[in-house]
Amino acid sequence: MLYKLFLFTGLILLVVALYKLKQSINFISRSERAIGSVISFEDIDDAYSPVFAIKTKDNREIIYYHAAATNPPSWSIGEEAIFLYDPGNPHSARMMSYFWIFNWTILFLSVAIPLIIIGAGYYFLNPLIRLPDGGRNR
Repeated sequence: MLYKLFLFTGLILLVVALYKLKQSINFISRSERAIGSVISFEDIDDAYSPVFAIKTKDNREIIYYHAAATNPPSWSIGEEAIFLYDPGNPHSARMMSYFWIFNWTILFLSVAIPLIIIGAGYYFLNPLIRLPDGGRNR
């Protein structure tokens, strides 16, 4: 019976992953590129997260706090990266890399696929596992 829960949960997570994929693709299609450079570091529990200043096409500046922190810092002051941002919502900037754009899709799919495989495997193989005589001659 647990396999049905695995299958159901996996299918729900698959739907959520596809929804997040659609959101990411829509973000990419309406976004503009901008260059950001590291201006400082934020100290988070002895790890350093870069803070970027991003110049938009209309010369506005967006301050972006990167979510990843390392010790020692993996970025240098003045180092540049490419960002995508929605012109209607400039503070929605994301670093232009596969993981930072599709992170939720990757996470949900990495959980959904094994659950679907395990749940569907048990669901379809369960009738084949049953003994023909009901297990009376053990």
